[in-house]
Amino acid sequence: MRNIVENYTPDSNFWQVNPQFTAINPFRKLWKGDKSRGKGSTSKLMWAIALLYHPKSDLYYIPDAKYDIAKEMLGVKEKDIDGFWEENEYLTDAFINAALTQAEKSLIAWENRLRGRDNFLANQDYTFGYTDENGITYRDNTQQLDNMASKTAKLYDEYFKIQKELNEEEAIKKNTRIKSETSSGEI
Repeated sequence: MRNIVENYTPDSNFWQVNPQFTAINPFRKLWKGDKSRGKGSTSKLMWAIALLYHPKSDLYYIPDAKYDIAKEMLGVKEKDIDGFWEENEYLTDAFINAALTQAEKSLIAWENRLRGRDNFLANQDYTFGYTDENGITYRDNTQQLDNMASKTAKLYDEYFKIQKELNEEEAIKKNTRIKSETSSGEI
């Protein structure tokens, strides 16, 4: 599948570069309903969605990009940004379904699970078994947290394996070779 975001420039019109999106709803309805000159208003929205939600976008992994793009690119007031994205969630979901391969969607699901797991672990405190001043007893959780941390590392190994396989598949489709770690200078 081609990389939609590689065709982005600030002056390009999403609908002209990606006309296939005008064939299916909800994008067709969005495109038809845009009365702005050259359908520029919805073009900016679609580019914003593509830049934020396509894993091949340089902005994909930037945590606050959602807020910056909404404010700077789309002109959404800061206080309205969360509501704006909630209101347009149906478009982001439809974009992900239309523009990403199943393998990319699965990899994103892995990333989300791992990110949630990392956040959970980061917010846990070790309790070595004690009773607080209110008489509440806390069990020793050190073994559980250490076990979860070591299993998280194994999950990341599996994630990177899947990611490598995806990259190899993509290289085969493009009829290119992936450099070995030695020839790429990694070793």
